[in-house]
Amino acid sequence: MESVLNDHELNLFSQLVWQLGSGQGSNALRQQTLENVCALLQADFAASCIWSPASNTSSHGVSWNIDERAMREHASTWQYIDPITPLLRAKQRPTLVDEVMSARELKKSAFYNEFLKPCGMHHGVNVYFLRDGEDVGDLRIWRSKGAPPFGQRELHLLHLLEPWFARALPKRDKTPLLTAREQEVVDLVCKGLGDKEVARLLNIGFTTVRTHLNHALKKLDCANRTELASRLKH
Repeated sequence: MESVLNDHELNLFSQLVWQLGSGQGSNALRQQTLENVCALLQADFAASCIWSPASNTSSHGVSWNIDERAMREHASTWQYIDPITPLLRAKQRPTLVDEVMSARELKKSAFYNEFLKPCGMHHGVNVYFLRDGEDVGDLRIWRSKGAPPFGQRELHLLHLLEPWFARALPKRDKTPLLTAREQEVVDLVCKGLGDKEVARLLNIGFTTVRTHLNHALKKLDCANRTELASRLKH
């Protein structure tokens, strides 16, 4: 495998290192670096999330060249039937999607046919960044159907970038405490009660329930009720 970067790649690599160094600790770093990562890897699509080993879910998703509606649908629906991300995360190194699931098997899945394929994503490579054992972010990089699959060169480039990302990305803040009312709403919602039932039991308005629930989802970094219930089981 050729290991020397050409002038264009060296320039992009240098830009990424500069971005990561100058923006160290910034919550915007994952979004700010995606375009240059795609240019370096000659990729067509990119997303970055923060993985939670406790709930096996992703949050804080950002993307480049992926429709925002698709990202919202991934957060609310598709991540829960995603057969590849947990396998890729378990590798804890830059990994080709083909290494954890063959293209033939992946193409049988609803995740491919109803999410990846409509978005144009066919060849993938992922890397997950950890610092002191804690997930601080990841890169989920894809090429379109007509492009060649990723190979060892792209894995090598991600390996070179991995320590820079791991050092620069901020650790997540500790979960803020819920207010007493937010906790009451969350407890009832996690028991399967609907918003109207919660409002009746707590003798508060329906919109007030939704406000407390939305605040709790944000504080606990959950995309929806399903993720909330899963998170609180741990």
